[in-house]
Amino acid sequence: MQRLIALLRSIAAAVCGYAVIFFGTSVGFKPLGTIVRLDAPLRTHILATLVAVSSGLAGGAMAAWVAGRAPVRHAAAVLLFLVLDTAVVLSRPSSQPRWFELLGSATLMLATIAGGIAYRRLVQRRRAARASKPR
Repeated sequence: MQRLIALLRSIAAAVCGYAVIFFGTSVGFKPLGTIVRLDAPLRTHILATLVAVSSGLAGGAMAAWVAGRAPVRHAAAVLLFLVLDTAVVLSRPSSQPRWFELLGSATLMLATIAGGIAYRRLVQRRRAARASKPR
């Protein structure tokens, strides 16, 4: 039963992490015109990068939190959904260069892994602080 619960939490972790990224990017990119183009102003690119990084960090941390163990591995599991999402984006006709689309996806993926790493460090610090407290 414990293995089944761990498996279900792992699946839920990846799904929840991707959901956070999906909603974060959907809400964040909407005021930027929904789709950021290569010829967009620098300000738009900076804001889009901030949206992608913050959404990725939050999604990776969410996956780590839901799983309750192996935070970086579970954040990395979210990449399965991001790879599928990227494949769908690349399969559609676009006026944008492929490298631009791939760079955007890579930014989101790296931020997702970083979210898992940040969550792991936070948990480690909390454990160390609890262990050093006098009882």
